[in-house]
Amino acid sequence: MTTKTIHRLKITSYKSIDSLELEGLAPFSVFAGPNGSGKSNFFDALDFISLFLRGGIEMALRTHGEFANIHSEKRRAEYSEKFGFELECDLPGPEPASGGKLSRFHYSLTIQDLDQKIPNIEEHLYRNDVALLKREKSDDLTIKGGAIEQLPKSLIDLFPKTYSALLFFTGMPLAQLLWNMGLYRIDPIGAKEPDQSNSDPTKLDKKGHNLASVLGRLEQNEPIRELIMDWMELVVPGLEEVRTEQPRLDGKIALLFKEQGTERHFPAHMMSDGTIYALSLLVAVLDLPQPYGLTLIEEPERGLHPAAIRELIDLIREQATPRNPIWLTTHSESVVRALGLEELILVDKVDGRTRMKRADSVGLTQADLAPLGLDKIWLSNLLGGGLPW
Repeated sequence: MTTKTIHRLKITSYKSIDSLELEGLAPFSVFAGPNGSGKSNFFDALDFISLFLRGGIEMALRTHGEFANIHSEKRRAEYSEKFGFELECDLPGPEPASGGKLSRFHYSLTIQDLDQKIPNIEEHLYRNDVALLKREKSDDLTIKGGAIEQLPKSLIDLFPKTYSALLFFTGMPLAQLLWNMGLYRIDPIGAKEPDQSNSDPTKLDKKGHNLASVLGRLEQNEPIRELIMDWMELVVPGLEEVRTEQPRLDGKIALLFKEQGTERHFPAHMMSDGTIYALSLLVAVLDLPQPYGLTLIEEPERGLHPAAIRELIDLIREQATPRNPIWLTTHSESVVRALGLEELILVDKVDGRTRMKRADSVGLTQADLAPLGLDKIWLSNLLGGGLPW
């Protein structure tokens, strides 16, 4: 999947990002660069936006360590206390009757005075160039479109100043894409532990610590269960079965594994971190939010053999769609080797500020790269995105 349905994305004033703008992002995109270049900051900024849209500025700031944690003293004065986000994209309608017809969405957000108790929020929303939302300041709100126009002004006036007005557009594809965002930094040690029987099985958490509960739900779906096993056998040769044991005598749900040539199942703590990591990633990408959502995965290569990484990248690429983009970060040549030129975003830090550019913006083609391979070109900095270490 290489169709670039996200036409423009812009973030200002978040940690090492002062002003960062990208054009033409594919549903499957990989952000590659050295440690400390700002890849995680970019994903954190997207998570900050999602939290704000779902639960208001207070929840977003609290989750991300308050203003002092997202503010950078290196930032230029014009970006010091004003967070900005802008997204322009094409999304298909959720209804079968829409026939997958695309609508162009354009949403912009500015939050000024982030260090104040009640920041000032500006928002604008367009669908196919028709204005649906205009918010010049927190308490100056105009909304349009369908049943929303029938809301009494008194109700609109009561809308909390610290929340996003996208809450008036809960059924809109753009709102769902940003609300249903999953950021994954898998901790395989914690993912090995049995889950309490009351653990949330509806969505894998950020660190994968409820893996057993989510897998227990998914294995009730025969096609999904078989797909997970097919991919696990490719990624982890010799693995014969993965299942959950629920409930155990202590009331917990546990993961069990069986390898070829063995008679009994092994508990998760006897399996390698790489195996648990691969299983967590498979669950994340095969259990995407519906009908829309953005999935962000940090360093999918950890603990995996290069051959397994390529298989995993192929799976993730297959699952990514305009409705469900999947973006990765990496500093691994094994991941970059498995990519197409249009899927790679180069990340670097210049004078303490994160910079990004698309690898296919340098005028080369995939044929030009064939003699060396994309990984060697990247490692040699021939794409001009900075050294990857």
